Amino acid sequence: MKSKYSKPQVFLHWLSAIIIIWATISGFWAAFGDLSPASKDWIGFFNVSLTTLFIPFFIIRLFYAFFSAKPNDDLLTHKEEILAFIGHFLLYVNITVVMVTGVLMMERPINVFNWFTLPQPLTNLQLTSLFNFIHMISCTTLALLVIGHILAVIKHQLQGKALLRRMGW
Repeated sequence: MKSKYSKPQVFLHWLSAIIIIWATISGFWAAFGDLSPASKDWIGFFNVSLTTLFIPFFIIRLFYAFFSAKPNDDLLTHKEEILAFIGHFLLYVNITVVMVTGVLMMERPINVFNWFTLPQPLTNLQLTSLFNFIHMISCTTLALLVIGHILAVIKHQLQGKALLRRMGW
């Protein structure tokens, strides 16, 4: 049994972490913060572009999560292993919902850093509004799951279980 995740797994984990944390914090800041319309528009443009480019990386990450060997779990109790599996599964499902609804809620073509444009997937305003609502709820649950994930890692690190070492640290 191996003691660390593979380099692609580590890369995809930290890429996911950076993009998800950035998009979550900046997205909530744009939605609820006291920002100028220009700042809100820039954050929206940047986040849509960034997360659109992230979609194929996340699909690869899902492949690795479900079809690659994992490090030896001798650091965790059986109960902790089950909780970790459930937590990661919920994160993957929630991220998928966030990304799918993020695309389906678009009420205009998807401009990716002015490099290329994808067509607007839906034109029915009732559907895009529904997906916008689901997107907001799933972003909130994602933020809670990410906080829980970070707190679990901190708890295990403080208990002397070097989980971060398996992720390249």
